[in-house]
Amino acid sequence: MHHKLMQAMAERETLYTLESQGKGDDITLGGEHSGGKAGRGSENKGLFVAGVSLDDHGHPLHITLTEVPGFTRKAIAGWKDR
Repeated sequence: MHHKLMQAMAERETLYTLESQGKGDDITLGGEHSGGKAGRGSENKGLFVAGVSLDDHGHPLHITLTEVPGFTRKAIAGWKDR
């Protein structure tokens, strides 16, 4: 069931593109294993870029979360251009 929900969410996300004014940030999610380094750079966490499309009043319209291999210029540029 979890896999089906994730697949449906991924397919739905392809219908939207972030446009007009937007904001972005980096986040780390996960940590199935205890111990190790905390926060950014941890080997136990997945790296994601979050992008939010805003309306004319600054309210969020759509959000996208994309896993990236690292927080590098190349990875972020690849995310932005997709």
